[in-house]
Amino acid sequence: MIAKALERSLKWSLEAWRGLALDAKVVAAFGIGNWLLLFANHTTVAATRDVPLWALFPAGWDIVFLVLCGALAFTYPLRDLRSGPAFGTRARLAHLAAIVAVFVVLPTIASIVLRETGKPYTFIHDGALMVEEAARKFLHGMNPYVADYLDTPMFYWPMINNPALYHLTYFPFMFVVAAPFVWVFDHLGVAWDQRYLYLPAFLATLALVPFLVQGASRRLAMTAALALNPQLFPFVVEGRNDFFVLFFLLAGVALLMRERRSLSSLAFAAAGAAKLHAIVLLPFVTLYLVATRRPRTAADVARALLPTWPGALFLLVSFVPFLVNDFGAFYDDVVRYNAGGAAWTYPISGMGFSALLLAIGVIPYRQADFPFAAIEIAVATPIAIWWLVRLWRSPTIPTMLAGYALTLLAFLFFGRYFQGNYLGFIAAVFTPVPFLAFSPRRRARRVPRARVALRPEPPSMPSPLPSPSPAPLPVALDIGAEPSPAGVASAD
Repeated sequence: MIAKALERSLKWSLEAWRGLALDAKVVAAFGIGNWLLLFANHTTVAATRDVPLWALFPAGWDIVFLVLCGALAFTYPLRDLRSGPAFGTRARLAHLAAIVAVFVVLPTIASIVLRETGKPYTFIHDGALMVEEAARKFLHGMNPYVADYLDTPMFYWPMINNPALYHLTYFPFMFVVAAPFVWVFDHLGVAWDQRYLYLPAFLATLALVPFLVQGASRRLAMTAALALNPQLFPFVVEGRNDFFVLFFLLAGVALLMRERRSLSSLAFAAAGAAKLHAIVLLPFVTLYLVATRRPRTAADVARALLPTWPGALFLLVSFVPFLVNDFGAFYDDVVRYNAGGAAWTYPISGMGFSALLLAIGVIPYRQADFPFAAIEIAVATPIAIWWLVRLWRSPTIPTMLAGYALTLLAFLFFGRYFQGNYLGFIAAVFTPVPFLAFSPRRRARRVPRARVALRPEPPSMPSPLPSPSPAPLPVALDIGAEPSPAGVASAD
């Protein structure tokens, strides 16, 4: 009896799954999966360890939070099964917005509140805290790459011998863009939290999805895959900057699909001026811009790259002042600190190749130097070259994003540390690829038949045979057409 019941339930589940719309399948997979993960780790960064976030609020809030997450995750696919087309686009969007609000927005706001009611170094990631303090150093006329952070709340952040006290690993745009907000909040006597910038960036990234893919179900599915990425959205709560960079990357892609090349280059440059992850994309974007023009001469190449001058100027303005001021300090912070060789090197951590070498004893301790940079370059370079060649032959947006994602994966995995949010960032970059690469083609449009004014004819005897119908006008079909300059299927 039990076996038959299990068999019936399994068959029903498979049939129900097949009957779900694409967006319902994605929401069910990510929503229910993340809800189950919450039972093990519904946490955020606290003073010295991860503690259950809602346990710090009045009794019962944690139960309400878990029940609400589960109810919203389960009811979306159930509504799709029961109502079908009656579960309209607006209702689906509202339901998905509620899921995102409960899973991401509310915990982020709760963390901000807990930080405001406690110590400035609690309930926030040290990366966000570092950017806040770097902005203050910048406002006081100091070079954030030269200064140390011993006189800031970073000193009390719960990590023994934290090397971040002596090194700023982020690129200039990250703290420069925060500086005006820090100045205003500090002068008003209101505590600034970097998540006031990162949370809107998260929501703005999701708002870009309709500009990337077509079709309501596909848009909802991609939004859910981005918003509920289990290796990315929890880090929004504690204040990591991945979605801040993703916003500029996806904005650049959306602009590039519309042939707004100057604006897209500016968006890509903003991402690259904020974080090293985005710099890896720039060669792919450059080759795409040239390959889509099919140049035959050097002059053609120059004309293809001419629209990128705003991005190039933005990168120069972002980096040159700090390179000129103290190149050694900049290089020590963003290169040696991450790759090894600095006086205070970032300790080996995460779940990548370095963690494996540490576990098996090849590397004796976490702070030990090891030639990770050579390994990164040796592995990532052939992968990048292969994808660049493929991009040159077939310049499409999916090829560009896939090549970038896999190259970045190889580069970061074999680095000194490979954190969970790195994997989430790479997955988010790759998320548009299947939606763009396998986009259904648009049906051929019928050309309306021209109306011809005919003179009335005199009545005649009926003919035993039907009169032949006029031959149809030729219709242009898009099957087998060359890809558009944006590299997207015609449906997009």
